[in-house]
Amino acid sequence: MKSMKNLSLRWSDLDPNFHLRHSSYYDLAAQERIEILNEYGITIDLMKAENVGPVLFKEQCEFKREIHLHSKIHIITKLLKMKQDGSFWVIQHEFLSEDNTLHALIKVEGAWIDTIKRRLARPVPDAIFSGLDKFPKAEDFEFA
Repeated sequence: MKSMKNLSLRWSDLDPNFHLRHSSYYDLAAQERIEILNEYGITIDLMKAENVGPVLFKEQCEFKREIHLHSKIHIITKLLKMKQDGSFWVIQHEFLSEDNTLHALIKVEGAWIDTIKRRLARPVPDAIFSGLDKFPKAEDFEFA
């Protein structure tokens, strides 16, 4: 199962060479992750109530082909890996054109942080785990 969203690119997303600037890829992927978490019940209000938020350890992008302002691009987001308790996860974003040509691939590795203790949240609150467990998974998804 995967999540797919058509992207709407803005003039401010471009660099001086008139293609998508590198940081826009990361911004678009982050927004998509938050929207998916929200869709599965991990809302900002829930994170505040549980004193938990996502934290990234690694964020890496492979740029394959340029994306221009009027490009028709969609992003596919899926969970690649997760610890059994939901305390660590790897999410992948694919930026694809209409013909499914890969333009960029972002992988993020992250966990949940206790926003009061400023340490990793273990155990992960049930409501957070429940939502993450519903996150769209890759066909080759694995528990870490």
